[in-house]
Amino acid sequence: MKKLLSFCLALVLLLGLALPAAADPAESKDEQLRRVTLQVKTTLDIGDEYTEFNGDSNERGGVTWWWLSWSKEDEGLNVTCDAQGKVYSMNRYYYDEAYTYNNTLHFPSFGYAEALAAAEKFLPTVLDAGESAVFTPRQDSLTERSRYSLRGTLTLNGVETELGVSLAFRVSDGELLSFYRDDAEQFITGPVPSAVPAFGPEEALPKFGEAVSSELQWAYSDYDKHEVRLTYQMGLDYAVMLDARTGELFDRQNNYRGYANAAGGVMEEAAAPEAADSGKTLTPVELAGAEKLEGVLDGEALRALAMAESAFGITEDYTLGTVSYRAAEAAVDPATLEEGQKPDDTVTAGFTLQKTLTGAGEGLTQAEYDELAESGYTPTIYKNFTADARTGEIQGLYTSYYGFGWKEREAEEEPALSDIALGFLEKQYGDYLPLCELTSATQSSWSSPQNYFTYTRMEAGYPCPMNVISVTTNLATGFVDSFSCSWDEELTFGPAGPLVGEEAAKASFLDHYEAALRYVLIPQDPEQWDTAYSWRLVYLAGIENGWVSGVDAVTGEANYTSWSEEELSAPYTDLEGSYAKKEIETLANYGVRFFGVEEFRPRAEVTELDMLLLMLSARGMKLDYTEYQGYAEAGDTEALRWIYSEGYAQSFIGSREQAPLRLVSRTELCRCFVGLAGLRDAAELRGIYFCDFTDAESIPEADLGYVAIAKGLGLVKGDRDGAFRPTDTATRQELCLMLYRYLSR
Repeated sequence: MKKLLSFCLALVLLLGLALPAAADPAESKDEQLRRVTLQVKTTLDIGDEYTEFNGDSNERGGVTWWWLSWSKEDEGLNVTCDAQGKVYSMNRYYYDEAYTYNNTLHFPSFGYAEALAAAEKFLPTVLDAGESAVFTPRQDSLTERSRYSLRGTLTLNGVETELGVSLAFRVSDGELLSFYRDDAEQFITGPVPSAVPAFGPEEALPKFGEAVSSELQWAYSDYDKHEVRLTYQMGLDYAVMLDARTGELFDRQNNYRGYANAAGGVMEEAAAPEAADSGKTLTPVELAGAEKLEGVLDGEALRALAMAESAFGITEDYTLGTVSYRAAEAAVDPATLEEGQKPDDTVTAGFTLQKTLTGAGEGLTQAEYDELAESGYTPTIYKNFTADARTGEIQGLYTSYYGFGWKEREAEEEPALSDIALGFLEKQYGDYLPLCELTSATQSSWSSPQNYFTYTRMEAGYPCPMNVISVTTNLATGFVDSFSCSWDEELTFGPAGPLVGEEAAKASFLDHYEAALRYVLIPQDPEQWDTAYSWRLVYLAGIENGWVSGVDAVTGEANYTSWSEEELSAPYTDLEGSYAKKEIETLANYGVRFFGVEEFRPRAEVTELDMLLLMLSARGMKLDYTEYQGYAEAGDTEALRWIYSEGYAQSFIGSREQAPLRLVSRTELCRCFVGLAGLRDAAELRGIYFCDFTDAESIPEADLGYVAIAKGLGLVKGDRDGAFRPTDTATRQELCLMLYRYLSR
């Protein structure tokens, strides 16, 4: 739930809100600066203590923005405002004050509740009638910073916008240090439309069906088992929105083009220095590592093999660039290999062949080459190969064109695959190609003179995109520029019918979406970076905590994936009767809890895994308890390795040695928290500590310092008989009680 901070003089203004105001043309700049400065000083209650002041302005389209700056010996203040003195941003800084971060765990002195109260007090001074802000409650961190930041959403006439409102407060005294709204310095023209839509969200959502992309194809239902089912693969672009007044669907996405031309370089290889006699020798491990590269081909041999394949068009004027070798990493322990099974000893070579043009060729006329040369371009082709380093079998190729300019040319709509490339594919993928159909053929209209082709496996007449062959050719020569193949030979196909209709599938897809009313800013000219914007009332379709990849074409069920953390943080259901109920619930509110379970079991004995997961949650790590308990019971040391490393680094445990199901004593908890407090060295001192527990004599001398300090810090107390019980296994409620006291110190 969101808490609305409503600071409106009127809840809904049917005639819209005021936009950044234009300056009075009859008013001189110095007069305007004096006026807006006085208005800002009044709004922000700025005193007369500053010794320097400057005011700068920027005007476009009749809209003026002012940047005001005050300073004195030890502090400064910057403000952005419009021509009427309305404040859009404020930043107060102190020269001798740096941002700090305290990594020590403790309950924060200034958190969300305090920041929200401070925002409620400040925002009415800078927001106009009809403007307000909403903030989503958030969980406070147990590590405190010198500043606390709060970010919310600006609303107009009670409708959320896409603009944010940010505030930052000094934690020590709650002073507001900065305020910013995302429309600061934006040039917005025209009125704000009425907040009353012509139709509701229930009517709006089905209208998005027209914009849902849909393709019927095979998709993994179980990747590990190689099982696929016929699926409507669907998507809804985030840039698609629905005008809430007219019902018009439109896409506000800017039509920017992106380019990616990879260019390599050749460095002259220096002569290898003579090895000095250092007296050092190689270890068996190092020798074994070197042996992995035994028998690999050198760069010139690889170049010769690439030249031998006529489809690549490699000629003598292609020079050898970078050559790299990569040995396969051991996927399994050699000791676990079955009889007759050998470890993977393959070595992959990557090498680049390049050619710099000196005239016409590769699709360039002499006139085009001369024009590029005059502009400072040097047309160069880089062919990047991957191959088996021992056999020389070419496994992949990617070609990039550098220095061919950015001149747009007319592209052929359906280019044909060259006979050269077709022959190569038939030789390379003779078993796969007959199962495929050409599903894409395009031609570049920019820079690189290339055609792109994709062949996709068809099963029961439908594409299977996990089995695909791609090839790129030079449009002038027909030579193969790039090729790749992705093929799963173990696929198991589900039924190919009967199918639900596409419209029914779209309805199932949209069932997981919600239509939300929003004000958005639309650029008047998307091609111009400094364009003006105007407001528009729209519906946006979205999923708050998940996504839908498609709809099963046979069952009609949507393939929905949730990433909501709410199910991991459900309230505990078994705390009644626990003497630490308040403390356990308080910790859970800060995210310190066992995630993924609803029963805390307060009287259960604490295991090493319990302590580790609870303490790591205090650092913001949300780890599913059931999942890690399963690892512990299965003895999966690899899955537990990283949490033990993290727990050791955070001083929650004293060793990386894993014993997740081992029970933890009350004395061990004292050791943990005294160590966290940075008092481990003091606790190790002997002969200086005294405890008034009735069973103090049973506390080993090596532990006495830890127990005494823990008692002095108020972390532990005796039982009804005044005993500590050092060897007793701690319970979960005792762990939480000690942690709560530690965080409250």
